[in-house]
Amino acid sequence: MQSKGDPAETMVLPIPGEPGDNLRRLRLRKVVLGEERKLAAWALATALLGILLMVLHTELAWFGHCQWFAYSFMVKCLITLSTAGLVILILAFHIKEIQLFMLDNSLSDWRIAVSAPKLGLVGLELLVCSLHPLPVGDFPCLDPKPSQTFLFLSDADLLLSLLMFLRLYLVPRAVLLRSSVLGDASYRSIGSLNKIHFQYPFVLRVMVNSQPGRALLIFTMGLWLIAFWVLSVCERQHMEEDEYLGRYLWLIPITFLTIGYGDVVPETMCGKVVCLFTGVMGVGCTALLVAVAADKLEFSRAEKHVHNFMMDIQCAKEMKCSAANVLQEAWLLHKHTKRKDGQRTRKHHRRLLAAIHMFRHVRIKHRKIRDQVNAMVDVSKMQMIMWDLSASLSSSHQELEKRIESLDRKLDEMSRLLTALVASKQQQEQQPL
Repeated sequence: MQSKGDPAETMVLPIPGEPGDNLRRLRLRKVVLGEERKLAAWALATALLGILLMVLHTELAWFGHCQWFAYSFMVKCLITLSTAGLVILILAFHIKEIQLFMLDNSLSDWRIAVSAPKLGLVGLELLVCSLHPLPVGDFPCLDPKPSQTFLFLSDADLLLSLLMFLRLYLVPRAVLLRSSVLGDASYRSIGSLNKIHFQYPFVLRVMVNSQPGRALLIFTMGLWLIAFWVLSVCERQHMEEDEYLGRYLWLIPITFLTIGYGDVVPETMCGKVVCLFTGVMGVGCTALLVAVAADKLEFSRAEKHVHNFMMDIQCAKEMKCSAANVLQEAWLLHKHTKRKDGQRTRKHHRRLLAAIHMFRHVRIKHRKIRDQVNAMVDVSKMQMIMWDLSASLSSSHQELEKRIESLDRKLDEMSRLLTALVASKQQQEQQPL
């Protein structure tokens, strides 16, 4: 769960301890990880509460004008309180993350686990979570002489309200911490053996690969809703009372799908930026949709084997039929040529050429199918073939060693016999003397 670029996290090596100490650290790690999950869930709930309060404040400012100013100001104060709670939860989450890193690496000094890049990321996260419309500043509704033109939201309030959607980065964090992959000991053991770091990108890829359609649908619908509401807020000053959200509910899908009829266009710079971002995300989501559809339409390994096997049989039958047609037309051509029947000779000559062409076409088709079948050799099948080859080589090697040993024994026996024969001859030569 730590970043890869952190030098303090990549160069610290865990120090092995006693077996009892390791068991205690594992239990403590499980407790700290559970607390970290709870903090991430509470931080997400607080962030979503702040976003809902911001949406409520914006709609009260649009519909209530100055009549509902008191309610709007109270909602603004609640947004500030939720933001303060969110900042506290984020700090507590990072404290637990530092404790978890210390347990994983058997550290006693927390300053080793804290580095400059880590502090920079924490500061950036706190800055993003603290952005919200503050309940301070000028309030035109409290002016004794209000202006004739209605001011929906100031530029600062509008910008800070829309930037609160950056808090949605907490959604993948909470989902990933709730994932069974991150806390599964078997996953982590096999991953450590294969040198895989169990961090957020890996867990995110696992979840997206397991359920690509659902993940893409949730992301697309969430993007549509957020872009639709943000665009409507950007265009409120140029919106009529009778066209509250209808035209922008139509504009977002058209822009997302890169159609762009041109009947509805944004008028503010904020609206243009939102439409540009929506179009770029639409291109990416369309590419992902094509990839998911292609993956769903692809045959499985067993289905590929069955399909190619049946196509191979069908092409073999077609090739036999084509060869029979070639022989039949060749015989009929020879027969009518002998009878000197010119009309039928030309007819069967044309049929013979067509049959030869069909035979060549079917043979090429069968060759392509055979190439596909050969390219689809299973790894398990190849492993079995290699295992059989290795077993046969091993048996041949053992048999060869046995033959060499038998030859060695025979040579030893022959040498003993020769030695005995030479000794007996020498004794026979010495006896007459």
